[in-house]
Amino acid sequence: MIWDKVFLESGQVRPIWRFFLSAVLIFFAILAVGVVLALILGALDYRPSKLLLLCYSSLLLFPALLGLFKFLTASLEKKPLGSAGLAFLSGWKMDLGLGLVVGAAMILAVGGVEILFGLVEFSWGGGSAEKTVTWGVSLFVVMAIAAANEEMMFRGYPFQRLVDAVGPVPAVGLTSVLFGLVHLSNPSVTWISTVNTMLVGVPFAVAYLRTRTLWLPIGMHFAWNFIQGFVLGLPVSGIVVPESLLRADPRGAVWLTGGAYGPEAGLLATAIIFAVTVYLLFSRSIYIREDTKKLVFGAKPSPPESGGSTLFSMTSAD
Repeated sequence: MIWDKVFLESGQVRPIWRFFLSAVLIFFAILAVGVVLALILGALDYRPSKLLLLCYSSLLLFPALLGLFKFLTASLEKKPLGSAGLAFLSGWKMDLGLGLVVGAAMILAVGGVEILFGLVEFSWGGGSAEKTVTWGVSLFVVMAIAAANEEMMFRGYPFQRLVDAVGPVPAVGLTSVLFGLVHLSNPSVTWISTVNTMLVGVPFAVAYLRTRTLWLPIGMHFAWNFIQGFVLGLPVSGIVVPESLLRADPRGAVWLTGGAYGPEAGLLATAIIFAVTVYLLFSRSIYIREDTKKLVFGAKPSPPESGGSTLFSMTSAD
């Protein structure tokens, strides 16, 4: 039948329809979390700050996304949840650790250049040790979960099916644009912040494609946000955390430092994003491990070996 040809391929739902289905289900999961949270807060007559509201939303969304991905991988892929990039296979700690190092290096490079040219002045946060530690631990947990949530949504199952359907370059382009657009509602947003948020979606996507796991992009995403917000005291996508180790006082032009939005709205971050993208594309130390290949691709032929120098290569010579 014609409908089978449109929707099915080799007896399975075509990747493009799995992409649309997963995107719609994620939208409804976000909507459901918002409704549940509103009902809970309404029953308690509690009106948290925007930052706390984002924290509560992230904590509720995390298990919802895991459950949704578990359903999709089991029902449509006939594979375990780990095939969507969250498997605890060999090297996952190394990928996560590298992501933490790369993400930290990115934001520290931006801060270092700003200090060098007198574009920002840092001072001690000034809060009590107990309050600072409490906020540090809380932000560590929440930002880790928030980074995992965003990577699952934008580099997880939907992105992976889009890659299967249209190829890596169009998939990276589309999801990166969407990644930037969903941040338009953030405080103090600018056109540079939107472009940079789109651009940073590229190295995150490359990090997934080079390893076929989400550990590397999650580590990068988390380290950038945590060090930016809690360690340096800079705004994170327009949001300033109440307690931080340092306090930042930007002195330079907003188009360079990002001003009230944070470094993502400055051209210094643009340069760092490009540099990290090049590193991720060509580094021979980043590659898909054999057990990950087997889990993700199964009996199907995996992408060809590339030696780590081909655009969006998915494997690398040992």
